[in-house]
Amino acid sequence: MADIFGTLYGGFASPKETKGEARLDAFIKKFGGIFFPFLLCLTLMSAGLYIFTENVIDIFTIIAAAEAAGCFALFGRLRKLKHGGVVYFAMLVAVMIIFNFLIMLSGPREFVEWFFSGGQSVDTRPVFLIAFIWFFGFFFCSVIYYFTQVIYRSAAVVLISLIPPALSVKVTVALPSYFPFILAGINLILFIYYSRQAFIGKSRSGKSSAALVVYTDFAAAAVLLALILPKPTETPYYERFEYYMSFFQIGGERETQMNGSYSRYSGNADDMLNGESRLLYYINTSSPVYMKTQVFNDYDSENNRWDSGDENLNGSKKWQDAAQLLNFQKLGSAFEKVNSYDGEFYEEYPAAELFSGITEAESFSLVYPRDYPAIYVLAPLRSTLASVSNTGARFTARTDSGEIFTNLAYLPPNAEYTIRYYTENILDELISRGACDISEEDFGDMLNYAETELYFSDSESEEYKTVSAFLEEYENAVNYRQDHHTEVSPEITELSQTLTAGLEYDYQKAEAIEQYFYNNGFIYSLAYRPPEGMDTAEYFIFESRTGTCSDFATAFTLLARAAGLSVRYAEGFVPDAGEEPVENSYFIYTENAHAYPEVYISGAGWKIYEPTVPDLTGGAGDSDENNADDALTAIFTAIIAVIAGGIFILLIILRPKIAEGIFRIRLKFADNSAAVKLLYNRHARILGEKTETDTSSMTAEEVAGMTFEKTNIPLEPLTGSFTEVCYGGREISDENLQTAYDCYKKQRKELFRKNKKRKDR
Repeated sequence: MADIFGTLYGGFASPKETKGEARLDAFIKKFGGIFFPFLLCLTLMSAGLYIFTENVIDIFTIIAAAEAAGCFALFGRLRKLKHGGVVYFAMLVAVMIIFNFLIMLSGPREFVEWFFSGGQSVDTRPVFLIAFIWFFGFFFCSVIYYFTQVIYRSAAVVLISLIPPALSVKVTVALPSYFPFILAGINLILFIYYSRQAFIGKSRSGKSSAALVVYTDFAAAAVLLALILPKPTETPYYERFEYYMSFFQIGGERETQMNGSYSRYSGNADDMLNGESRLLYYINTSSPVYMKTQVFNDYDSENNRWDSGDENLNGSKKWQDAAQLLNFQKLGSAFEKVNSYDGEFYEEYPAAELFSGITEAESFSLVYPRDYPAIYVLAPLRSTLASVSNTGARFTARTDSGEIFTNLAYLPPNAEYTIRYYTENILDELISRGACDISEEDFGDMLNYAETELYFSDSESEEYKTVSAFLEEYENAVNYRQDHHTEVSPEITELSQTLTAGLEYDYQKAEAIEQYFYNNGFIYSLAYRPPEGMDTAEYFIFESRTGTCSDFATAFTLLARAAGLSVRYAEGFVPDAGEEPVENSYFIYTENAHAYPEVYISGAGWKIYEPTVPDLTGGAGDSDENNADDALTAIFTAIIAVIAGGIFILLIILRPKIAEGIFRIRLKFADNSAAVKLLYNRHARILGEKTETDTSSMTAEEVAGMTFEKTNIPLEPLTGSFTEVCYGGREISDENLQTAYDCYKKQRKELFRKNKKRKDR
C-alpha cells in the first residue's frame, strides 16, 4: 500500500521497481481518476445492500456494479454534450418515476417499513432491493462523479461515504468492520491522487491542512452519529404509513378467520397493531369515543403483562337500570333535594352544589361489524344500553369493570347493534367547575349522607336510586383498588411521589402523571424491542422511553396505583374518520386497537386518560398533521424535493445562458454608447474568467491583443467603437453597434469553446 501511495504522489517507489509495480503505476496514472471513484460507489452500494441482505457479494451486488459502470460511462458522454445538463435532469426525472413505480408495485408501506427497519419488520423482497439499487446507485454515482471528475471536493465525497454507516446505526444492523476501513482508505487514496493532480495543475484540490480537517470531521461525525441517533435493538420505523394502507382494505371471506375474543393476558392491542391492516367495524355516531373490549386487573411484573383474573366473565344482566342512573344531571337534582331537607348539606359539602345546573343527554353509536365475529360488545366508558336484538343474542351482561358481552359464544360476523352512552365531555366540565376538588373520603361521605337523607324521605324515589347508583360505583372503585393491589418497584414509587408531590385531588395527580409522558421525550413505536431481559416497565420509564400503547398504559397504571389512585388497564379501539371524512361516519381498523388507563376520579367517576405519545386519537397533534406522514405523502415529498433539487442544479448549469439573456435584455434598453460600453466590459470580464487574468487594469489594445491570442479573431470592431465613445466622445450608429455586437458574440462563443477543450484535455 505504501508503494501505491508513493506512486500516486509522483513515483517515489523503490528504484528497483518490479514490472508488476510498473504496470500498477501505469494503470493508476491512466485509470486512477475514474477507477477509485467507481470503486467507492461500488463499496457504498455493497455496504447499503449488506444492511438488508447481510451478503457482501451476491446477484444484487453485481447489478449495482453494472449500474455504477453504466452511470459513469453515461456521465462521461454527457460531459461532452452541449446540453448535457438538460439530459441529466431528464434522466433524474425518469429515475424518480421508475423508482416510484417500483415502490407502488411493492407497496409504499411495506417498502418504508423494510427500509427504516433494516429488513427486520418486513421480509426482504427482490423488488425492494431493485428499487434501492436503482435510486441510491444513481444518487451515489451522480454525486461522486461530479465531485471527482468535474470538480474535486474531498468534504463532499467524505460526507457521501458516511451514508451507509449512518443508515447502519439508524436501523441497528452492524456493518462488518472492514467496510468503514475500506471507505476511509478509498477516500484517502482519492485525496492523495487529486493532491498530485493539483500539484501538476490539473485539478482544484484542497491542501494537506484541509485534508486533516476533513478526516477529523469524518471521525467526529462518526462518533456523533453513534451518540445522537437512536439505538434500539430493533429500530422504530414510520408506523403512520399503516393508516394509508388501511384505505385499501376490502372485506372478504379470508378475513373471517380473524375474531374478537377475550384473553387471559394483555397484549391484544399490540398484536393487532403489528398485524395485517383490516377493517373491523363501521361506526355511525355523532362523535367517536374510546370503545372498550376488556379490562386486565393484575400486573405480572415478571412478564411485564396484565392478567384478567377469572377466565370466565361474570356480569349483571340488569346493568342498564343502574347505568342509566349514573347521570350527573340527576345527581345534581338529588343533591338539591337533599339540601332542601337539610339546609346545611351544601355548607358541609360545597362540592355538592356545583352539580346543580348540569345538563346531560344520551348519545348513541350504530355498530356495523365487517366480517368480524366477536365475543364482546364494544363498550364506551359510560354505556347505558346495548341493543343487540338483531344479533340473535338473548341478553347482554356487564362486568363491574364495564365489559359488555352476550350469551353467545361469538356474535355473528356482520351482526349490527346499537350502543347508548353518556359522553365523557361532562367529566371535564365537572373538573373545571371544581366539583372534583374533593378527597376520596369526603366524596364517599357526601354520597352516604345524601343516600341516608333520601332513604328516610322516599326510598323509592329516582333521586335515592341515583345517589345509590353513584355510591355503589364509588364503593366498587375503592374495593377494586384494595382487591387488586399492585406491588410497585421502589423506583416507580419514588417517581410517582415526585410527580404528585403537593397535589391534593385525584384528577390533579392523574393529569400530572399523564403529562410526564408528553414532557420527557417518550416515543411511540411498534417496531421497538427492548434488549433481551429488559422488557420491564422500569426500563421503559427510565431508559428506553420508547414503546407501544401497552407500555404507556402499563407505566401510567403503575404510577397511578403507586399514587393511591383507583386505576385499571383497559384495551379496546379508538375509531377514526378515515382518509376522506364523512359526517357521523367512523371506522375501526386493526391499527385503531389501543390500550389505555381508566382512573376513578372523586366527583366524576371513571375517566379515561391518554399517556400514549403520539395519541392515536390525534391528541398529541392535529390529525391532519398525522395524516401528512403517510407513505404516499412521504414518497411524493421526496420526489418533489429531488425534482426541486434537480431544477436548482439545472439553473446552476444554465446560469451562464440565463445571465447572458439578462445581459442582452439590458442592451435593448440602453442607448448605443452605453450599449458599446456594456459589450466591452462584459467581454473583458469573460476573458479574465477564462484566462484567469485580471483585465480590469488593461487597456483596450491589451485586451484586444490577448483576445486575438486566444481566439484568432480580431476584437477591433468592438474596441474601435468603445475607444470612440470613451475617448472621442462620438455617437455610435446603429450599424456600428450591430457590428460591435456581432464581434462580441463571436468572441464569446470561441472563448467558451476553447475553454471547454482545455478542460476536456
